[in-house]
Amino acid sequence: MTIPVVPAGNPPPSPAVVIGPPIRPPRHPLGLPAGSVRALLTFMVLGLIWALLLLPEEKNIQIPIYLYYLMFLILGHFFAAHGHSISGPATGPAPPLYLPRGTLRTLIVAGFLGILAYRYYLHQNLQDLFNVREPLLQQPYLPLVILAGFFVGVMVSRLSARRFRMAPWYQDILAWVALLATLGLSAEVIIQLIINPSVEPEHRLYPYQWHLVLCGIVSFYFGARS
Repeated sequence: MTIPVVPAGNPPPSPAVVIGPPIRPPRHPLGLPAGSVRALLTFMVLGLIWALLLLPEEKNIQIPIYLYYLMFLILGHFFAAHGHSISGPATGPAPPLYLPRGTLRTLIVAGFLGILAYRYYLHQNLQDLFNVREPLLQQPYLPLVILAGFFVGVMVSRLSARRFRMAPWYQDILAWVALLATLGLSAEVIIQLIINPSVEPEHRLYPYQWHLVLCGIVSFYFGARS
């Protein structure tokens, strides 16, 4: 039996390596990094709260109760989503809005601390910030609608087919609807600052049903992106 001899200096041929097409990073709503739309929604809601807190007391402007509810839901989701659906292994290397990592969370914390410090410096009292003067019984279903919208979004996200869920047009539609809904909620500021003070109390506008629909849409988006 003859054993083949491999000449010295000539290593045996290595197996062929098949190079496939490059793996495309996942596309997220509006073509932005994961969490960018949620970051925009977060700062739109927080921006409204901060702007109202900065107004002089003689304006007698109260923060709408729906902003409190959305703030707790959004902040809880936004901070919990980091490392999973935001800046996680499967969401791509870029952080939200292409900002350095940790910038958004730092801005949120710094914004609240700055507002509280400013208010305390002016009035030496922060107790009035947590007095909700709007009767809660006028919107008894608002917390339920916000929670229901969030959990329905989670269920839709889990039950829908992956291809449909990740379709660019589907992501973009959800993102635009949520952004427009948040802009619609900001109209409450215009109503309180301009419209209501200029009319008689019996003719003032309190669009509570409008709040239910728009808050449900925003919370649905956060649930769908969980």
